[in-house]
Parts: sequence; structure tokens; C-alpha cells
Amino acid sequence: MRPPWTGVLALIAMIWLISLSSGFARAATNGEFNTATNAIESAFVAVHNAGQNGGNVSELVTELNTALNLLQKAQAENATNPTQAATDLQNATSMAEGVSAASASVAQAGNAARRVTMATSIGGASAIVIAAVLIYIFGDRIFRRLWLFVYRNFVVRPPIG
Repeated sequence: MRPPWTGVLALIAMIWLISLSSGFARAATNGEFNTATNAIESAFVAVHNAGQNGGNVSELVTELNTALNLLQKAQAENATNPTQAATDLQNATSMAEGVSAASASVAQAGNAARRVTMATSIGGASAIVIAAVLIYIFGDRIFRRLWLFVYRNFVVRPPIG
């Protein structure tokens, strides 16, 4: 025969083992917050450089603001819900790293757009200068030939009177 308290003891032992295997929720450390903060700061620097190169960084800035909001949310909920805070920190860090990676391609696209704009401007200005020189050199000759072509059948009659 078993004593009646063995079932309760077995239940307590099972609960204790389950809680040990799943791990207790621990608060995020300052190191984890520093890692997320550094990732966001380096992403902001990368986005700023991409913007200086002429890239369209509006989507990257929106994503970085979301990561910053997640960081602030994690700081606020670290004492009450440490599991959610750790998840928010990981999401913020991964978003910041993704923005850092994407900012390089945005910077290259901005540089390419700047080169196209510069080439178009130089080509347009060159075309205007060439047209002006050609009109200056050949304009009177072309104007006279055009005048004679338009008025070739025109007859001038003396006034009646």
C-alpha cells in the first residue's frame, strides 16, 4: 500500500521538472539592450549615409522607427513581462540589421539616379548650346530659303489707282 501523500508529491515533482525544463522567464540584461541600441544606431547612420547619396530612405526610416518603438516597448515591459521584452528586443535587433543591409542597395540606387540626372542635364545643356550655334551660323541662310519656298508663287501687283 502506498501512502496517500505520494500522489501529491509526484504531482509537485512533475510540475517542478516541467518548470525547470521550460526555464523561468528572466529579465533582459543591459547587454541585450545595448546590443539592440547599437544595432539601431548603426542602422540610422547607414540610412543617413544612404540618404546623403540620394537614395529614397523613407521605407527604411519607417522600419527603423518601428524597431525603436519595439526597443522602448521592451524597456517598459521588461519588469512585468520579460519574455515579451526579450522577443521585442530580438525583433528590434533583427529589423535594425535588415535596415543596415538594405541601406547599401538604397545608396547604390541613389548614386545611379544621381548619375542619370547629371548625364541628362549635361546632355540637355549641350543640345541647347549646339542648337544655338547652328542657328547662329546657318539661321539666315535657312530663313531666306524658307521665305523663298513659302512665297515662291506670290505676285506683287502695283496698287490700282
